[in-house]
Amino acid sequence: MIVDSHVHLFPPQWQPRGHMPPDLFDVPRQLERMEEGGLTTSIVSDPHIWYGDLDTGDIEQVRAYNDFVADLARQHPGTFAGLATAVPWRGPEHLAEARRATEELGLAGFALPTSDQNRYLDSVPAGFWDYVSSIGAPLFVHPGGQTVGQDLMGIYRMGEVCGRPLDMTVTLARFILTGTYEQFPQLRLLCAHAGGAITTIADRLDFGHELRNYAPLGPWGEVELAEPPSSHVKKLFLDTVTFGSRPLRMALETVGSDHVCFGTDCPPVPWPVQRHLAVVDELGLNDEQRADMLGRNAERLFLTRAAGRTGGGQDA
Repeated sequence: MIVDSHVHLFPPQWQPRGHMPPDLFDVPRQLERMEEGGLTTSIVSDPHIWYGDLDTGDIEQVRAYNDFVADLARQHPGTFAGLATAVPWRGPEHLAEARRATEELGLAGFALPTSDQNRYLDSVPAGFWDYVSSIGAPLFVHPGGQTVGQDLMGIYRMGEVCGRPLDMTVTLARFILTGTYEQFPQLRLLCAHAGGAITTIADRLDFGHELRNYAPLGPWGEVELAEPPSSHVKKLFLDTVTFGSRPLRMALETVGSDHVCFGTDCPPVPWPVQRHLAVVDELGLNDEQRADMLGRNAERLFLTRAAGRTGGGQDA
């Protein structure tokens, strides 16, 4: 079983509104790609990236996306699982839509951008985290189109290669250091692109927290965590979309093989599944580790819960 936890598709009615790769609207091609690559299931989400005149975070577009991905999952049970798009910074109607997406549409979890209009995960209203925690829904966190340092990244597609991993790193560090993760310990976050550089700076977060009262290094903040920041980094789930084995090896060493999920980021990244599998194979995993990373971890996170809801059972 191979579950691709990082797949993006868009509603067909959005296509005339922007300049997005055509395969983001091509469901039949994704089915072909899955067969070619030996994928069992694609977990489909909104990347919160759009080039054109459409604000995909507007509540009407959020509803349209959730309807689209729920229909996709119903039409292809077991092949596609859908994540509800969520932009909870934008008002109470977004929390109401999150409830509809899970309670009425039966979606398998949520997809959140790392930030929205310079607001990060630590400023998401507590009511959203309360709701997600209460139903045990997993969250896929993915960098959006606007990232920290955007004004410096207009050349060489630096927003893609630098800005998005940086935005992921910043949002996770804020989420941990402000105590938000400690306040909502039941949250299960799968972080795209292996969490950006969060595993690289985990020990540096500990260094900062240990010396938080050492005035010569400058001001800290009001929160003093009960545990070192790195202990919260280790709770994260990370995907394998690193495009090379060296950062993936660090992710594996940090969170363990039971917290890493296979992903391709295709659509839109035009690499074959085999190329992503080759990166995983470079790690020299044993059979149990490989089975966990390629399918079982994503199944536990997203698919078991979705199957329980479809069958009328309790959340897993």
